[in-house]
Amino acid sequence: MGIDLRIEGDGVIGQWSDWLEDKAEEFDRLDVLYETWSEKHATSRDYPYGPIQFLGWLKKRGVKVDGPHWSGKLETKHTSNFISWIDEALHFTIFKLGELYFVAVSSPAHVKDPNFYRLTCPEPDDFLGFTNAWMECDAGHAYETEDTERWQFYVEGVGPRGPKIRLYELVQDGDGDPLCPKCTSKIRKVGAI
Repeated sequence: MGIDLRIEGDGVIGQWSDWLEDKAEEFDRLDVLYETWSEKHATSRDYPYGPIQFLGWLKKRGVKVDGPHWSGKLETKHTSNFISWIDEALHFTIFKLGELYFVAVSSPAHVKDPNFYRLTCPEPDDFLGFTNAWMECDAGHAYETEDTERWQFYVEGVGPRGPKIRLYELVQDGDGDPLCPKCTSKIRKVGAI
């Protein structure tokens, strides 16, 4: 797995579609079921709205629906409400059906009409974040981080070497591109693992 990132300011940022593709796969059966549920109840007084209401409806029909193991509750979160490396805001709801984890993802404007995905990341709590990222300059010098803040020169097969650096400490060229501390080549490749 890997996510392409770019350096922006003192941090790294990535496309939400790349993040989603790296951590989950489309699950059309839930998309179709949600659409059917929404159409069926669209004329009722208590109009169904988003994934929480849909999952409540599934629970009432005997489907084993649970919130994620770290919170135990079903809730929709918005990525603009906390520090996130994703470059677009969106709503997401992580939930469990049986033993499998899923996520419903909606636009930033509202939670209605989500798309459903089955999580494929090794741990469901890894869904939103990453801690291991890498960057490489044109000359092939690589740097890695385990906390996305402190980076260290990295030699394949040997591991981290030398002092830890922060992105804001990197010298930039006239175009604002960060330069490698070892050779002053442009750093062009940035990714997360």
